[in-house]
Amino acid sequence: MLLLFDVGNSNISFAIYENEKFIHEFRIKTDINKMMDEYAIIINNLISKYTIDAVVIGSVVPIITYNLESYSNDYLNIKPLTIGPGVKTGLDIKLNNPKEIGADLVASAVGSIIKYPQPTIIIDMGTATTISLVDNNTFYGGAVMPGVETSLYGLVTKTALLPHIDIKAPKRVVERETVACMQSGVVYGTASMLDGMIERIEKEINKKCFVIATGGLSKYITPHCNHKITSDPNLIYDGLVEIYKKNLL
Repeated sequence: MLLLFDVGNSNISFAIYENEKFIHEFRIKTDINKMMDEYAIIINNLISKYTIDAVVIGSVVPIITYNLESYSNDYLNIKPLTIGPGVKTGLDIKLNNPKEIGADLVASAVGSIIKYPQPTIIIDMGTATTISLVDNNTFYGGAVMPGVETSLYGLVTKTALLPHIDIKAPKRVVERETVACMQSGVVYGTASMLDGMIERIEKEINKKCFVIATGGLSKYITPHCNHKITSDPNLIYDGLVEIYKKNLL
């Protein structure tokens, strides 16, 4: 069985795959103050019924990368495959500095190549909202903006009278009380931003794109977009599996 780690700034998501099929996913908070042994206790407890044969790590948090590599080596007796320079991906990265690209963007791009038509726009909604363009098996770059919860946290903590709210769509765009007005701005405002970015990208490359959304917050936003957007919560994991296969030989 494969143990796949997708490490973000807010959460560490990890999944079990068997014969390239998704089995189960777990999610814990990213905590850079936790020691490797603390992570080992948590992870071992969650995956205790699975026999792990290989580990793949996609991480944008270096200290967590180190802890998970140590955990894999010390507790599982497995040398992990960590996504980074020198790892075969089959992806041509057209950035000024290819080393800047996050492992999550690499994995989602690889996942999109094996599953969907190109050109592809990938929307990943987590701590940050990222929009990436993939065409001809090439990563051309994209855009990065504050994530939904990140923006909402900034709004609430910087204002005296605005409350914390649940992220859900109100009945109308133009609402009449504070919580619903904030929900309208967060949900419909973000959906409109995504629609606008899709249109700008398609105009810039003069092509229609297949659009995919992943990340925990996408389910609250993309159903309210005007564009057809395919939801794929396992896109990064599928990309990690494909990268693992490319590096077996």
